[in-house]
Amino acid sequence: MGTGSGIDVNSLAQNLTDATRVPQQQVIQAKIDKCNATISGDGALLSSLATLNTAFTALENSSSLETASVQSTDTSSFLATATGSADIGFHSVLVSAVATAQRNISTGYAAGTTTVNGTTAFDITITPTDSDESEITLSFSSGATVNDVITAINAAGGTMTAKLTDVGGTNPYKIVLSSNSTGSTNGFTITDSSSVLGFSELAAAGDATLTVDGVTLTRSTNDITDAITDVTLNIFNAATAATYVQVSRDTTQLKSKIATLVAAYNDLEKTLKTVSDAASSDTAIGGTLVNDSLISRLRDQVRTLMTDDSSSPGTSITSFRDMGVTIQVDGTFAIDDTTLQAALDSNFSEIVTALSADISNQSASTATVRGLAGDAVEILTALADTSSSALNTSPVQAQIKGAKTRILSYDTDISNLDVRMTALLERYKQQFAAMDALLGQIKSQQTGLTATFAGLAAMYK
Repeated sequence: MGTGSGIDVNSLAQNLTDATRVPQQQVIQAKIDKCNATISGDGALLSSLATLNTAFTALENSSSLETASVQSTDTSSFLATATGSADIGFHSVLVSAVATAQRNISTGYAAGTTTVNGTTAFDITITPTDSDESEITLSFSSGATVNDVITAINAAGGTMTAKLTDVGGTNPYKIVLSSNSTGSTNGFTITDSSSVLGFSELAAAGDATLTVDGVTLTRSTNDITDAITDVTLNIFNAATAATYVQVSRDTTQLKSKIATLVAAYNDLEKTLKTVSDAASSDTAIGGTLVNDSLISRLRDQVRTLMTDDSSSPGTSITSFRDMGVTIQVDGTFAIDDTTLQAALDSNFSEIVTALSADISNQSASTATVRGLAGDAVEILTALADTSSSALNTSPVQAQIKGAKTRILSYDTDISNLDVRMTALLERYKQQFAAMDALLGQIKSQQTGLTATFAGLAAMYK
């Protein structure tokens, strides 16, 4: 309390300062809040644009659109898988022999630490069947053990592998030497100078033999990739009768990707409506971009990605509408499943062309004509760019950057206001302190005069 006035001059000074500060601070804070709302709304737009871009990306490469499924009448001799543009239709496959890798086995020993040839040194020579492979000669001193032989063979870097196997019985430990690859050209012969290892052949190196659509093939591997275009046959048993393989066009994956695209576009449309609706009930982004011209520009630009003709049209398929994808009265898109399935069944290759311009890898292509999906990815990648690069041309990111810059300016305004209000508070305190001191003097004089007059009155009674 002030000693002269009895008034809390500090509180009075603070209240007067706040009366000046609060209206100005509220104006600045409202501007900051609007910028933060803009950032939130734009962030939601970027997220929706990125989701749409991902959906288009799944449709831009022909290699990921051309899928096939395989069914066979018997899976006891081989399994078939298809990729890419496999030959559609029926194929006959008869496996006569599977490719084998040569395996030899040594005589038995009591343990891996058993000495192979007592106190006598010996050599081992391994000669590959393939003349392009080098012959290996290994020399062992007296006292060499079974484990020493295995280690030396594996360290020699040849085309075979040695391991110790317990076959049971007396002297159960034997060396099994196996070729690393199947096929008749991947065999080998092994000899030792003292004939102590006693290697014998368990399995001979052999080629796979199969007849596909009447043509007999011989291959060194059991993974056959060149018998039927883009179909891999993994053979594992010989058969006595042919198995029939049906390769069919798999339209389910492409149909699913188109459905995902439509859902992504509709989500973006929902986001555009939410951020531009002042009456939206969405507490996070509702009404954050009311009357923002960016909304209409984005909507128009992205909608054309769904409605324009392809830069690589076919005869029957020129746009999404030919695939049953059409715009609705509310601005969203819907799929007519019957139309889409009919287009996939009768014009699958044209759909692939319209979407991808038959480019198998868009990211490695310099083509200017990229199809519906390829062209859309190029546009959306720029629109949804969140990088800080000076080359970023995204209008959404530019708006976010502008809002952040303004917030920094408003933060400076808040700081400057604080400085001014601190000075104003101090001035009020000084003024009120002086006033309070003056009132104290006046009250003191009043008290003195009162006493004087009281004394005079007493004298004249």
